[in-house]
Amino acid sequence: MKILIVEDDPQIVTYIQRRLETWGYDHHAVSNGTEALQDILNTAFDIVLLDIMLPDYLGYDLIPELRQIDPDIDIITMTGESSRELEKRVRKAGVLYYMIKPIETHNLKLLLEHLCKQQ
Repeated sequence: MKILIVEDDPQIVTYIQRRLETWGYDHHAVSNGTEALQDILNTAFDIVLLDIMLPDYLGYDLIPELRQIDPDIDIITMTGESSRELEKRVRKAGVLYYMIKPIETHNLKLLLEHLCKQQ
């Protein structure tokens, strides 16, 4: 399973990358939505871990563009600024899972394991 991490906070990227490496997942990280779109065009990813508040995009605006390139990609959003309105808007955009930061490692691991079994 190949995972694209779209996150502008280097500490969070490092944290996620270490976990994914420990669990044996192939991954790549970018820091903004423009890079994410470029990577999705050039590489087949199974999952996108998408920060909602990026420097050049709001995650819920990026989701339809990602889906236009790859309609079958699973998208898991991450945010440190959660609200019911934001969650509703993100879920309406069509995400697999809405995750609140700080990320609960155990939940992420279980979710990825579940997705691996479905493929």
